[in-house]
Amino acid sequence: MLHFRNLSKSYNGRPIFRGIGHHFDVGAFALQGANGIGKSTLLALLAGAEPTDAGEIEIDGMSLYGAPLAARERLSYVPDDCPVYGFLTGQHFFEFIRSIRKIKSSDRFFGILKGFGIESQLNVRFDAMSLGTQKKFILSAAFIPESRVYIVDEPTNGLDKSSRSFLIKLVQKYKQRSVFLFSTHDNEFVQETGATVLQLESLISQCSTDSC
Repeated sequence: MLHFRNLSKSYNGRPIFRGIGHHFDVGAFALQGANGIGKSTLLALLAGAEPTDAGEIEIDGMSLYGAPLAARERLSYVPDDCPVYGFLTGQHFFEFIRSIRKIKSSDRFFGILKGFGIESQLNVRFDAMSLGTQKKFILSAAFIPESRVYIVDEPTNGLDKSSRSFLIKLVQKYKQRSVFLFSTHDNEFVQETGATVLQLESLISQCSTDSC
């Protein structure tokens, strides 16, 4: 489902990753590790939000570089920050998402909005929303298409108890047929979603001696 190999990345001449790789089958996976080790960077690389220096990434069998459109159609990505223009309303944002992902049915759309409790915020601009509400909109956008791979950075940051519970239900549902890879310091969320923990330090160490 999600496969990367020989992945390398440096910033200003400082190597972050050197030839790392891993394969994820269907399920939920929690990427953990010390602050600054590169968890967010790895997720951004796997989602195509940042370019790699070398390596190959496959999303559901599609190369992110050889067949980028096909690969991205199978992928949903949620960064920890909110990369949405402040002048957009929630409604405009979702219309954009539905257009680029070619989603016609509205049942799923409104069901997810209601689950996160933001159906009343559709006419609010992003720059007038709280950070928690922004996060709910970004998460909702990720789940509106039925993706094969979900990559989420710190999914519970800024969420209230009700939204957090709804997110857990979504992960439990979609991990049955998709890859849900996320970084988190929220160990309770890891346990409640039944996610398998992957320590980034171990992955880096393993790939420094083995072929990845």
